[in-house]
Amino acid sequence: MSGEVRIGLASTATVRLRFEEICELYDEAFSAAPFYWRDDESRLHRQRLESLLADPSFGAALAFREDTLIGFAYGFALKPDTSWWSGLTPPVPDDEANEWPGRTFVLFDFAVRRDQRGQGVGHGLHDLLLGNRPESRATLATQPAAAETKGLYERWGWRLIGQAKGGPQAAAPLFDIYRRDRIDDLNAGQPSSR
Repeated sequence: MSGEVRIGLASTATVRLRFEEICELYDEAFSAAPFYWRDDESRLHRQRLESLLADPSFGAALAFREDTLIGFAYGFALKPDTSWWSGLTPPVPDDEANEWPGRTFVLFDFAVRRDQRGQGVGHGLHDLLLGNRPESRATLATQPAAAETKGLYERWGWRLIGQAKGGPQAAAPLFDIYRRDRIDDLNAGQPSSR
């Protein structure tokens, strides 16, 4: 696959238009080792994404090579009544777990096509999305077996803060929870082209 890579922020309407492509890329990225993949994960992912699209805090960035989707990153802001920080091992101190509007963005799903990795697409998606968020910090969950993915996050300034069990509709039984305490230091502003 050749051609210029375009990385840009995406509206909810654009994500809806590209919904099937995003779901296909999600399935490709997460159905293979080292990720845990449950039999109904494709269906559950579709339900989670559809639900997120109704959240007014939803934000997304998409990457294309020509007109082919090669990567996505999306998430939402935590609400004050969130249970995100509940049940972590080790427990998170109250001052770190308390949420208020605009405090924490969740980088919920993030993937790049296998044949497009190692070219800066993921880093571009990551920095563009987080750098354009109003929240002061961010969090994400990844599967413990995903050592390569965790290494990327750590190089990009994320810090492992604990583990949490996945619920009955979760993509995996256990997650490593990361946090990045500042997202305002990312190169916010203009969509990038690589």
